[in-house]
Amino acid sequence: MAAKLFGIMMINVQSIELSIVNLRTLRQVERVRSDVSLGEDIYDQHTIDYDSVEQAAQALSGFVQIMNDYGVKDYHLWGSWSLSSANNADYIQDQLLVRTGLKIDWLSSSQETYLRSVAVAVHFPRFKQMITKPTYLLGINSGSVGISHYDQSNFVFSRSLRLGPVRIAEVLENLQSSVPNYVEVLDDYISSQIVDFGRFLPGRRDQPSNVVMLGVAPFATLFRQQQSKAGVEELSKADFQALYEDVLNASDQYLMDKYEVDEEDVRLIVPELLLINELLQLTNAEKIWLGNVTVLDGLIIQEAIKLGYKKYNFNDQIVTAAKNIADRYNVEPKHRDLVTKFSLHLFDQLKPLHHLGKRERLLLQVAAIVHDVGSYIDPHQHYLHSDYILQATELMGLTDTEKRMVALISRYHSAQTPSKDIRHFGHLQVEQRLLVSKLSAILRIADALDDGRKQKIDKISVSIRNPRVIITCFAHDDLFLENWVFAQKAEFFKEVFGLTPVIKLRGVR
Repeated sequence: MAAKLFGIMMINVQSIELSIVNLRTLRQVERVRSDVSLGEDIYDQHTIDYDSVEQAAQALSGFVQIMNDYGVKDYHLWGSWSLSSANNADYIQDQLLVRTGLKIDWLSSSQETYLRSVAVAVHFPRFKQMITKPTYLLGINSGSVGISHYDQSNFVFSRSLRLGPVRIAEVLENLQSSVPNYVEVLDDYISSQIVDFGRFLPGRRDQPSNVVMLGVAPFATLFRQQQSKAGVEELSKADFQALYEDVLNASDQYLMDKYEVDEEDVRLIVPELLLINELLQLTNAEKIWLGNVTVLDGLIIQEAIKLGYKKYNFNDQIVTAAKNIADRYNVEPKHRDLVTKFSLHLFDQLKPLHHLGKRERLLLQVAAIVHDVGSYIDPHQHYLHSDYILQATELMGLTDTEKRMVALISRYHSAQTPSKDIRHFGHLQVEQRLLVSKLSAILRIADALDDGRKQKIDKISVSIRNPRVIITCFAHDDLFLENWVFAQKAEFFKEVFGLTPVIKLRGVR
């Protein structure tokens, strides 16, 4: 069978990359990088430089030619979250589309963190053994840090922070010549940004941890030299400390001569080193590895899974991250778990009505887990609070559009319906509005089955008998309240699917 070659391109703040890969084997046949800096002042001015668009267009056109030479017919262009946050990102996206015919799909920060985790899980040989103990993946790019935490062989936690070496250097650039100790100011600034972030890290923080650092250019050059000097694959805390002390107050020329740092990267070394030092203290790092995988590698794996070439399943990380959010807002776990169970059962049994797939099932699962977070603010009209909380929260592994849909599904799980709330609903495309409506209708029914929060129903069975959907409930108590609420919530289900759901009660012996 002929190799299935696929091209994946990624536009970052400081470069554009192309990977041509055999999706059946994940073997890369070509990897190209073009050092085009679209976001030189993005963190300070919040805009992408228009003058660099032509360079980016030329680089992308060159990538297309390379793919043509390899006979690649299918390819995709992604853009980093940092670039997407620029005020003029939409204009740049359109200009590149006009010039090259390529449309950028923007990644969210939580997607980038998730994709790095996926890449490490597949490509880092020690990963399975390593995560039996507390382990952190630290993905550091120009403007953000993504932290993923594993322990006892399970994914535990993930979060992003808008703090990277280029962002730090740009924001504080004007201070360098006006303060007596610039390094001290840098360290104070970084500490102030991280202190609150650290409070959300769960797990055994007092235990020594493994840390895998990803990205960290240009620090990677220094790391590898120290690695070679120590004669080991990983660095100890003492090895890092020796490097830290040697570099912190070194001159630019010293860094270029001893560590072969490029002149244009020298200004980033100290901000990055200070940031890494704070993160290693935060995670109580004992051993430090340098990973050579990137978001691009995660995108390759994601594409292979999507097209059916690989059977990896990392949805458990997305589900765990959603449960962490629910726990943060004190969502009652028994109700949450039962509603999730009923929602997924309804989804599976109603497939002839909705014709939705695995990704949509995952979105319903996430929404079922987090739909009650708004009760933390106020139980009255909690669904409205759920909406804005979720809009402002990272949902690991989801696109920004998927996050908006999960927030809306949570908004409509109770009293409001999309048809009577078009102001919040109308910005979505027709297909997305229909998806939100279908999943909201299913979640409303599942939520009604435990409206009293007493878990009276042990299990359900579902049968479609036009014009009704019969939901048989195996319960150990009366369902007077649940029947009353169900009848109200069933109206929207009928509006969406054209069939009337009804409850049929069976006792549990």
